[in-house]
Amino acid sequence: MDNESSNSKWIVVAVAGATNSGKTTLANRLEAHFVDAVHIGQDAYFIDENDPRHVKVESLGHNNWEKLTALDMDKMVEDVLEILKSSRPCTTPRLLILDGFLILNDPRISSLCHLKFYIDISYEECRRRRLSRTYDPPDVPGYFEQIVWPESRLSKEQALADNPDTILLSGELPIQSLLTFIINIIEDKINNQKKSA
Repeated sequence: MDNESSNSKWIVVAVAGATNSGKTTLANRLEAHFVDAVHIGQDAYFIDENDPRHVKVESLGHNNWEKLTALDMDKMVEDVLEILKSSRPCTTPRLLILDGFLILNDPRISSLCHLKFYIDISYEECRRRRLSRTYDPPDVPGYFEQIVWPESRLSKEQALADNPDTILLSGELPIQSLLTFIINIIEDKINNQKKSA
């Protein structure tokens, strides 16, 4: 699929970042703000707990849910391309918002994105937020320290290296400040795309 011609009726926005950084909250707020926006969350593509594609952390007796192998990315790519193929007469480009902790780590997805944001948080804040949530399956003792945080740093490094046009933001800023900043950038992109149409 050619990024310029096939999805010219769409502006694709990636909201990536560390676990518990506020990605989905931001994506939901963006979807509510922009008329006709479509939102796809990467979390919907986790494979089943017993799927043989999982990488097992033997020392913890737990699957590594922090890798792309824990996600059905083929299905996500298929769903995104299906949306980008759909079109209807409109004067303003539509917004497709993609959020996920590894959204910029799959080049099939990141190559489709016009705007890329990475929301990062500190170790302490990430751990605090992670411990306040319930996961299915639940985190086992040591999973955050041994797997979640180190994998988060590796995936961030790869995402930023592969996507130098990514805008790095702090997930510890007030949500409204982040939202206003991102909305302004998206609106500029929409206006520029309308002018060049």
